Amino acid sequence: FWRAVAHRHANTLITGAGMNRQRGVTFIGMIFIAAVIIFAAIIGLRLIPPYIEYASIKSHIREIARGPDTRGASPLEIQQAFNRRAQVDDIRSISGQDLDVVKDGEGVSISATYSVRVPVMGNVNACIDFSVSSD
Repeated sequence: FWRAVAHRHANTLITGAGMNRQRGVTFIGMIFIAAVIIFAAIIGLRLIPPYIEYASIKSHIREIARGPDTRGASPLEIQQAFNRRAQVDDIRSISGQDLDVVKDGEGVSISATYSVRVPVMGNVNACIDFSVSSD
């Protein structure tokens, strides 16, 4: 009889049956998860400004291409118009000289390709390539 009880008791200790099992994340697990979230937030916050600048460049290029005063303008005048707008919005990644201006019929097609290098941390950089077009 005592052998059976001891065997059953040993069995419950091995399998964990009858014990309240704790579930959840340990303290070290929480620190690891927090570190991953903070790292992702830092990278995200550093990459947002180039995308905001990209949206601004795209908007200016489309406005210039669709504007009534650019239909008869030369490519140099279009580049100067972009430079004026870029100066107001503090655009530093691209200038009017980087624009490819093509006259097509009565309209103008403007495009540009550029890269932005963003320092992430230490000597690690993120290189983002952008391609903008007025079409």
